[in-house]
Amino acid sequence: MRFAHLSDLHLSQLPVAGVSADADAILDHLVQDVRRISEILDFVVVSGDMTDDADPASFRQFENLFASIGLPVYIVPGNHDGPAGYYQYRDGSEQFAAWDISNRTVELPDVRLIGLDTCIEGEPTGRIDPKAFELIEQEVAQRDVAPLVIVMHHPPVPPGLHDFDVVAQLDGCDKLLEIIQRAGTSQIILSGHVHRPYQGRSHGIACFVAGSPTSAYTSDVPFGASPIRPKGLQDFYFVHEIDKTGRHVVTPQHFPYAGRDGPRRT
Repeated sequence: MRFAHLSDLHLSQLPVAGVSADADAILDHLVQDVRRISEILDFVVVSGDMTDDADPASFRQFENLFASIGLPVYIVPGNHDGPAGYYQYRDGSEQFAAWDISNRTVELPDVRLIGLDTCIEGEPTGRIDPKAFELIEQEVAQRDVAPLVIVMHHPPVPPGLHDFDVVAQLDGCDKLLEIIQRAGTSQIILSGHVHRPYQGRSHGIACFVAGSPTSAYTSDVPFGASPIRPKGLQDFYFVHEIDKTGRHVVTPQHFPYAGRDGPRRT
């Protein structure tokens, strides 16, 4: 199966420091590109922070934009989505509710999607609650099943850059990885939160962080204490291909955008 992975769109009704001033236009172009290649895709994953303000209007904007792709969409909340505002909007939208995979499993022909809500209301850091551990325990106990694709906002493998590591702390991540490691099939994790794309591996499990198309950050040195700073546009997202054997390929997919490139200032 093939799918697009995006994260940290940060739609907002008001300007936000660190988010591109033309975020709406960037996302329009990104979604146009996903729509353009939709014939080769099976679904789309967004691993949180669809909004920056958890405003119903921002969730509605996201929903309308991604509904235009014409593919199944699977989402989990990010810390900027509330998550209380996320669930409140979900309860009033049948389509959004169908997209939400928080703490549930979706069985697809070649993969099993599991969504985890790792958010703490009002906090940038995350945690994994007991219900999530129960769900993962049940899934890894199965044998002769499709590969696991776990979607969660906070990455369980930190990037190794101090400024990012501070906000990416995830309580329970070691226990989660130890449980997933027992799975009788291949497994990958899709995350966001860190506004710089990277790939990591721990306990033999690969984690793919999508970055942010509207609020990208960089640093002079990729690891250590080098301070992070806004980069502007991230003009790509990721397309994954995975099959029942566990074969997995991921590639960046660039989208055209010639607009302004810079963060909003307040």
